[in-house]
Amino acid sequence: MSGFAAVATYVPHQAPMVLLDEVLQASANHMVCAYTVRHGAPFATANGIEAVVVLEYMAQTIAAFAGYEGAQLGLPPKLGYLLGCRALKLTMDYVPIGAHLRIEIRRLWGDSALGNFACEVHDANGLVAAAQLTVAQPGPGMALPGDD
Repeated sequence: MSGFAAVATYVPHQAPMVLLDEVLQASANHMVCAYTVRHGAPFATANGIEAVVVLEYMAQTIAAFAGYEGAQLGLPPKLGYLLGCRALKLTMDYVPIGAHLRIEIRRLWGDSALGNFACEVHDANGLVAAAQLTVAQPGPGMALPGDD
């Protein structure tokens, strides 16, 4: 056990779309989460999960990071948006069933409204994926197109 609350406490998702198992580490600009690829999980096939799906694990780790920051202030998790992805590197086509993933994000710049994160996903054999993600979490008066 990591000593952190359940991931669902930090992200604005409900099962089965909470795709992370647990928060392992958190600091002012950094978070590490874990996930084990399982049969029957969202996006799982007989081959495992397509490697591009780890982008969602990265995004959910960023969401957990924002939710963890908010929880320190007594705030509930808020909806955020993935605005862009740069320098995506995938080292495999599929992540196999049973793979234990470590998802690490580090804030490069930004605040609770807009930020850029360096992200890496590793399994027992090394790097699975890396990317830079830009995200937004609109505040009052900052609705994005399609928001009601």
